[in-house]
Amino acid sequence: MSQVLLIAVRGVFGGLLVMAFAMIGELVTPKRFAGIFAAGPSVALAGMIVTALHSGDRTLSESALGMIVGSVALVVYCAVAVPLVRRLGAIAGSAVAVSVWAAVAGAGWLLIA
Repeated sequence: MSQVLLIAVRGVFGGLLVMAFAMIGELVTPKRFAGIFAAGPSVALAGMIVTALHSGDRTLSESALGMIVGSVALVVYCAVAVPLVRRLGAIAGSAVAVSVWAAVAGAGWLLIA
């Protein structure tokens, strides 16, 4: 399968899953939980399914490990961002939080590489 076709399949399949998760988000209450069912999980699922079909299990497991490391780094970012923004202000607090995210993601990458 050519790279262009692979990217097109990922885009179409990701878009379909985004619509499905958006419909789930509309059904849940309270509405503040709708963001959980937004693009992130559906794009990850689409990417994993297409990767499994195109490249096999080994590449899929490597992609999944990368997603896990990225999600751990995002959780750490979220945990530190709120207190940092309150203490340092929006720009400085966000910059420090992003650097914390990068450090956690980099450390995770070194662990799995």
